[in-house]
Amino acid sequence: MKQLRITTAGASSAGIKEENQDAWVAEVPAQSSVMTHKGAVLALADGVSACTEARRASHTSISSFTSDYYSTPDSWTARHSAAKILSALNRWLYQQGHTDPRDQGSWCTTFTAMILKSATVHLVHTGDSRAWRLRNGELECLTRDHTAIMGGRYYLGKALGMSPDVEVDYRSEALDTGDILLLTTDGIHDFLSQDDLIESFSQSDSLDEVAQSLVEKALKQGSNDNLTCVVCRVDEVPAGDQAENLQRLAELRLPPDLYPGQILDGYRILEALHASKRSQLYLAEDTQSEGDSPNHVVIKTPSINFEDDPDYLEGFMREEWIGRRVQHPSVMKVFAPKPGRQFLYHTCEYIRGQTLRSWMQDNPKPSLTEVRGIVQQIITAIRGLHRLQILHQDLKPENLMFDQEGRLKLIDFGSARVAGDRESQQGSQTELPQGTKNYTAPEYFLDGNIDERADQFAIGVMAYELLTGELPYPEHSGSSIRVRHYQHMKYRPANQSDSSIPSWIDSALAKAVAADPAKRYPALSEFLQDLKQPNSSFQSRSFQPLIERNPVLTWQLIALLLLIINLIQYSGI
Repeated sequence: MKQLRITTAGASSAGIKEENQDAWVAEVPAQSSVMTHKGAVLALADGVSACTEARRASHTSISSFTSDYYSTPDSWTARHSAAKILSALNRWLYQQGHTDPRDQGSWCTTFTAMILKSATVHLVHTGDSRAWRLRNGELECLTRDHTAIMGGRYYLGKALGMSPDVEVDYRSEALDTGDILLLTTDGIHDFLSQDDLIESFSQSDSLDEVAQSLVEKALKQGSNDNLTCVVCRVDEVPAGDQAENLQRLAELRLPPDLYPGQILDGYRILEALHASKRSQLYLAEDTQSEGDSPNHVVIKTPSINFEDDPDYLEGFMREEWIGRRVQHPSVMKVFAPKPGRQFLYHTCEYIRGQTLRSWMQDNPKPSLTEVRGIVQQIITAIRGLHRLQILHQDLKPENLMFDQEGRLKLIDFGSARVAGDRESQQGSQTELPQGTKNYTAPEYFLDGNIDERADQFAIGVMAYELLTGELPYPEHSGSSIRVRHYQHMKYRPANQSDSSIPSWIDSALAKAVAADPAKRYPALSEFLQDLKQPNSSFQSRSFQPLIERNPVLTWQLIALLLLIINLIQYSGI
């Protein structure tokens, strides 16, 4: 499979100043997997010369951003990773510059970075350094200077460390083979025209020579500041199309139906556990396990019915990728494949127990306390995924299992959506998950915005079902045929099915499964809190007129009252 290939260079000089307060980096990972999931980082920082610790601020920003970016989860998007890092870095710089009241704001620096991942460049920027793109002989500035004019002079308006919070510009652009990307500090672009910049690239094919020439030209033009530039040429951009995905998948064969006693890459099949139209599960013994390695595992194999479906096969591989990166006690473990694996499958933790669906059948009337405990365990597992920017998208009782200690574990990721994976595997994931429609949030069918609230809907449905044995909306409520708008979905109050359910519990359930995602909880923790104790905002609107609670009884009482009035009038009383 093709991978992004780039060539980089950079140059920096103190110029006429005694100290160089600029810093830069061009980090291109040597490991193919890191390059695929995280990409390359080009960045420069120009310490604000009016600050006493300008050099330390710029160098700390560059080194911290680079190391922290490659430490973030692979599942995070480049934008999310950069935002988290720069927010923390800005607060640290600001605090460093305000520890001594006599030395306010001494740690400030501009910061501009490009993250090149797959076929996209992600740009983050604050200050007056600049990012450029040279394509087909035309040079375009991709950033705007954060400066202000006071008294006819330009002043820096934003930079890292300048205030407790910083608003960083973000922009993404598609990469083309042959693109030239350039980062410059004001010591260069304030003294060279765009024509000068373009001309430098036409004079040499060596990026090192181009970078050095930009510094030298700016000095000759009278630059009175530090000078730094970072240059990158895009040599090859990955296509990321279905043909290439299939070529990669073709390296592994789909295994045949397995039977007890058969050996598959060192695993002895013990029994078939489950089979559906999409996959098969087998209990197996690892004949090569040593030390603490698990002896019994579950092998999941893809269905041969989907051997020509690239989206399905990509999703099957993604499930293994997710499972190996989610390290959480409430999430089933997925193990790394053995060297020399010849077939497409993955091995998982063997959990002895029963699914939540089976438990619900054995316990049709659980107490409110039991339901709270189950919902809390589900939320704990899902928050472990959400922190990695992963949406599960197929939460249902069949995908949750109690182990022998009573811990509830999430056991399936086949429909999960990974934010960072969507950056590097362009167009390979279908928007509509292969979930169960009664648990799938309606926004999937109505082309709405998909975020963590979609998983909240499924959790709310399960909580409702645990308490009532029914579903909050009629069967097939998720059908794209019957649902044309959120208003068409009519919530059925839980206490209509079971009058013992408190109205404040019903209000919490109604909010969690609201058809419109904007009306759901902003955080799962708030839903859990409202299941534990009454929310005062619910109590204030808990009263319902009798005609809403029981319209039949209302009209019966009205008819009775009219009858009494007529009888009184007739008798002359």
